[in-house]
Amino acid sequence: MNKKQLLTTAICTLYLLFAACSKKQATEIRPDTATAPGQPGAVAVVYADVQNLFQTRCSGCHSSGRQASSVWNFNGYTSITTNADRIKQAVLINKSMPIGGSLSAAELKTLQDWFDQGMKP
Repeated sequence: MNKKQLLTTAICTLYLLFAACSKKQATEIRPDTATAPGQPGAVAVVYADVQNLFQTRCSGCHSSGRQASSVWNFNGYTSITTNADRIKQAVLINKSMPIGGSLSAAELKTLQDWFDQGMKP
């Protein structure tokens, strides 16, 4: 094989490897086995299930005295429920939060289920 063919093969291989890996890959592969709330087999999600998520992923920037507290100040259950629409838009729809990272497919599903089930404490 000459250098040109080797280089072309290497570039094509790298391209295919990068194309196979996408940020949305985890959500694309995951089978949809969700059960509607209220149906047998549905798993109820309560605040305890998402509290750690908000504490570890949101409070670093959105707690009192932090840089993003002027936009939204995380201080527990009430702050989440009163700002639910803004949180859904930023986290679940736009996926612009958390800045500098992203939530896993399982975390997004838990959060979506909790909102869908009425944000139970």
